[in-house]
Amino acid sequence: MDGPFYLEFMHGAVWVLAVGYLVSGLDEMVMTFAFLFWRLYRRFILLRGRQRLNLAILEAKPEQTIAIMVPAWKEAAVIGRMLRYAVENIDYQRYMIFVGVYPNDPDTLAVVESAMAEYPDHIRVAMVANPGPTTKSDCLNSVMRCIRGWEAQTGRDVDIFVLHDAEDYVPRYGLKCFNYLTPQKAIVQIPVFPLAAPWWSMTEGHYMDEFAQLHVKDLRVREWLTGGVPSAGVGTAFSRGAMDLAWQDDLDGVFRAHLLTEDYEISMQLLRLGAPSAFFTGNIVGGKPEPELCRLYALPGLPAVRGEFPHDFWPAVRQKTRWILGITLQGWESLGWYGNFWQRYILFRDRKPLFTNIANAVIYFFIVMWLVHWGLTLTLFPQWKDLSLFPHGVWLDRVMAVNIVLLSSFIIVRASCTFMAYGPLAAIMSVPRIVWGNFVNFVATVRAVRQYFSARRQGIKHIPWEKTDHAVKDNRLDEAA
Repeated sequence: MDGPFYLEFMHGAVWVLAVGYLVSGLDEMVMTFAFLFWRLYRRFILLRGRQRLNLAILEAKPEQTIAIMVPAWKEAAVIGRMLRYAVENIDYQRYMIFVGVYPNDPDTLAVVESAMAEYPDHIRVAMVANPGPTTKSDCLNSVMRCIRGWEAQTGRDVDIFVLHDAEDYVPRYGLKCFNYLTPQKAIVQIPVFPLAAPWWSMTEGHYMDEFAQLHVKDLRVREWLTGGVPSAGVGTAFSRGAMDLAWQDDLDGVFRAHLLTEDYEISMQLLRLGAPSAFFTGNIVGGKPEPELCRLYALPGLPAVRGEFPHDFWPAVRQKTRWILGITLQGWESLGWYGNFWQRYILFRDRKPLFTNIANAVIYFFIVMWLVHWGLTLTLFPQWKDLSLFPHGVWLDRVMAVNIVLLSSFIIVRASCTFMAYGPLAAIMSVPRIVWGNFVNFVATVRAVRQYFSARRQGIKHIPWEKTDHAVKDNRLDEAA
């Protein structure tokens, strides 16, 4: 070799990454053009001459009975706030919140029982059979069994089952939207957005950008292309028929206890069985606005779940490790590849982060290598000045040029989605947050792969629930409720 030992390796790796980024970039461009086409179709054809959705239309449909299911392990810091905010804010009558609590978590139990004493018509404790922590799936199955017992005791049948988490701020008209679309739709998902974080908070901020892109653009396109959307784990409603279809006697519930993203798996299995779903993105005209901190910058009247996400690096990594484990690895294992072209394409998008999250970090490594090579050339090895760290050629240059265009478009689209939800400053900060988000996702992906294959080698089916710790970081919403 005439140059540094790593030169040939770098040249080959650049080709692999360039082609990989081309495929990924074209994938993002497909979603962007599909979204733009859908927006035009919706505005000039679908909604032409139709009345805009308003509160009166939602209220015209009689209320069905709704059960809100909330799994809780070590959530004493936030569950009381969530329950009180929900009961005070929700504009709906026929609902009950069932909180899954573990027998070895007395602090959470005490907080829930206090809230239940305050609001006995809307809150119930659902005691989990096994000591915690088990998995979210196991907790929710216990909640389902509690709901069945409540139905037998009261003689009331639950028509709609809704998933929420202990840190959620439930939107005022979310239950009315579920009531309006169910049972015509077996699954209904409303948007989810993190609460706005300070501009300098890179970890919380990158959640804002990712959820904005997903819930402003991607899920809308996904429903249009495939006829369905996966559950986000919160703000998801299932019809009674969907839950009956998903019920498994051997589980004594509907959720597989060994899966870490049970929400994704059950919704995808139901879609596989032909259950229709909807992603609700309508702006409700004539309703009372949400508290100021829950309002979206350019999406007035959109019912959206708001929540606080990790603001430190390692809690974010642990949370995303669970997501990657459940969706890309366990999802691949349990769901396989099925359906028509668009359904398989969306499954590819769900699993693509397993590779792109690592490739992004490799790119940064190559940048560091280039800087080292440049520094050594200037100081110790001037003879390397004619050696190119990266290969050149007509085809590679063209691929790299296209990749630059695709990357620029991705940055603009993400910033635009962030602008819609959070405003101009957040949109500007979404650009540097891409780098930090890539780093978080890389570490989470490496941990997910290691945990998955370590469990397989040991024959362990149940990977422990690495739950995110939550704490109240802003009390202004409590006062607004």
